[in-house]
Parts: sequence; structure tokens; C-alpha cells
Amino acid sequence: MPEQLMQIKASAPLKVIMTMTVMLALFASWFVVRWYVGNTIAEYFHPEDHPLETAQMAVGLAPNDPLPHWRLGNLAQKELPPDQISLVVSEYEKAVSLSPNDYRLWMEFGGALEQEGDFDKAEKALRESVKLAPSYAYPRWYLGNLLLRTDRYDEGFAELRLASQANDQFQPQLFNLAWQLNKTNFDSLSAAVGNTPSMRAAFSKYLVERGRFDEGLRLWTTLSETDKRENRFYADAIIGSLVAYHHYHQAMEIWNEVAPGPSYNADFGHILDRGFEENLAHGPGAVFGWQVQSNSQVQIGIDAGQGHSGSRSLRVYFQVRSHIEAINVSQLVPVKPNTEYDFECYLKTDRLESAETPVISIVNAADEAYFAGSAAAPSGSNNWQRISFSFKTGAQTEAIKVRMVRNTCSDSAVCPIFGTVWYDDFDLRPRK
Repeated sequence: MPEQLMQIKASAPLKVIMTMTVMLALFASWFVVRWYVGNTIAEYFHPEDHPLETAQMAVGLAPNDPLPHWRLGNLAQKELPPDQISLVVSEYEKAVSLSPNDYRLWMEFGGALEQEGDFDKAEKALRESVKLAPSYAYPRWYLGNLLLRTDRYDEGFAELRLASQANDQFQPQLFNLAWQLNKTNFDSLSAAVGNTPSMRAAFSKYLVERGRFDEGLRLWTTLSETDKRENRFYADAIIGSLVAYHHYHQAMEIWNEVAPGPSYNADFGHILDRGFEENLAHGPGAVFGWQVQSNSQVQIGIDAGQGHSGSRSLRVYFQVRSHIEAINVSQLVPVKPNTEYDFECYLKTDRLESAETPVISIVNAADEAYFAGSAAAPSGSNNWQRISFSFKTGAQTEAIKVRMVRNTCSDSAVCPIFGTVWYDDFDLRPRK
């Protein structure tokens, strides 16, 4: 079919309407393109690589978009001198008016107002940010700091606590502020971190780790026995810090408050699980219990078929062909200073052969100064034998380590050892 060309004859009014429609579409497109370009510039340009004029250009292209205003305010706050803060405030204020439900804009606005010195308006802006995002940490953290800087400590710390609960990364900063502002007033210090047991336990840990033993332990004592056990995680950290600082008696007190059971309770001159009959844990988690660790050359464990007075004992099986640095058997025992103690235990050997066989040694836990030790275990195969010796603690001694060691072979760096030693019935008593 031959192609036909259709022609439409429009009346004058229709032509006007069509022309106006096209013009409106072009006009709207121009504003959409401007907004898009301005928004894109504001979102993706790098302030460190572009001058302030770029942000101003984005505002000019998209004056009704909050993002360019926020960008300009943020950049001006970083680049302009402090006496130009009014420009920053005006841009943040414009951004807030264009997007009143964005908590981030209110938060920035509040910070700028505070910098300008208008604390009342700053507080209102930050409270609006908190209202819009009550579960978020940053609005409350900013508000809490503003309240502290205006000497409203109770309100300020209440906000900071909520912020740290929402984001635990703020917790160390909360504790820093609480300590710096209240270090001379324990009641105010306690109030700053609140009454939540977990918060108080965490702050106790914070103080003890920094050597503030009196304040940290005093705060710990404000917890109930149940709260202490429920916050075992913090208790373990406190105990670890006290041991590291050689405060063994205080560590023992807290250990006994959270110990898994009565069998784990430590006491002065008391060796835990002395006969290995109680099936207690033997590792780092039992601070005052046996610390036992095997390796490929020395296998250490409980022998349920051998015992001196019971049915179990500690078996140490050696298969060392050249050299071994240490035997990983020890126990930390709290003791009283300036006190004489009598030590004993029993051992049995089977085909034990070496130029240097194991000994039991007592050292000061704080500096590993030597107090006393046993004779070397007898070579060959021997039935149960008693070993005993006495020693006296020093004036500052709070704890000792009972440990198995092996002296270095005097004539050779190569010092093999083979065979088995059993240990049982450890005992430590103050001399009467």
C-alpha cells in the first residue's frame, strides 16, 4: 500500500496548549537535571580534593535538596575559621528545614549550635535527634556530652549510659569521663555509671585494670552475691588483673565469690585437688587450681588406675630424645607472709631414666624467687615414696607456685628423659 501521510490541523487554542505543555516539560526537566547534578556533586565529591566553591555550586544547583546544604555546612565547619560558624549553622538549619525527620541533620545542627555558643538551641536540636532515633547511640552521646559541659552531670551521664548500652564502643569513654570528673567522690563515681549490675561490674574491671584497686574493688562489693556470679566474665578479668599486679589475696576473695563450686575455693596454704580425686578443671579457668598442659614430648594427665591413698594420681610420661624447656605442671597457692610451711607429696616412678629427673619446687609467685625444693625423682622403677621439705615465706609474699621443674644437664645441651612419674597427695601446712 502506498504510504499515507496524516496531517493534523490544530486550532490556535490547541497550539497554545501544546506549546505550553512542551515548555512546562522542558522547564521541569531543567529543574530535575539541576537537582540531580547538585545532589550528585554533594554526595560523591571528595572535600579534601575540592574547594569550598564546589559545595556552594551544588547548593546553587539544588537549593531545595538538604544534602548539598549539609555538605556545605560540613565542609565550612572543617575549612573555615571559628568566627565563620554562623555560615555553618545557617546551612545545617536549612538542611534540617528541608528534611526535618533526619536525626543525623539535627545532630550536626546541634553540634554547630554548641560551637556557636547557643547551648539552649543546641540542646533542643540534639533532643530532637534523640527523639527521632531513641535507640541510636550517637544522638544520646552528643546530648550527654553537651549536658556535661553545661554542668548537668546527672542528666548527662544518664544519656551517656544509654549511649554505651546501645553501642558498647562508647563504654570506655563513659568510664573515662566518670573517673575524670568524680575520682575524688566515690558516691558520685558510683552514680555516674548507674545501678545496672553489669555496668558496675564492667566499671570495676576498668578501674582494676588501670591499677585503681581500692575504687574498683569497693564498687565490686556493691553488687549482690547473685550479681557477682552473673557477671563472671568481668570477675574473671578482675581476678586476672589482680594476679598480674600480684594482689593475690584480693584475687582469692573474688575468686571464691564466683568459683564454680566449693571444691574450687582457695584458702591460705590450701592446695586444691591435692589427691586428684575431685575431677576439677586443670587449666587457666581454674586460677588457683592445677595448671597442666601436655605436649608431644611430655604427656600429662590423670591416671584413674594409680593412687597413693585414693584411686587417682597425676601421671607424667616423658619421651624426650634431646631437650625440653619446661614441664607444664603448677599450682598458684595463696599463703601468709613471714610464715613457715611444711610441704609433702608422694611420687612413684616406672623406668624413669635421665641425667636430670624432675623435682618439685616452691617459688614466690610475684618474682619466682626460689624458696625450697625436693630432691630429684629416683631413676628406675620405684613404689610410692614420700618427699617433704620446709620453707618460710617472705615479708611481702602473698602466694607461691608449686611446680614441677627439671634442672639443666650440666655437661650437655642434649638431655633426654624417658619413663613415667606419678604424683599424689600434695599437702601444705603452716608449721605450728
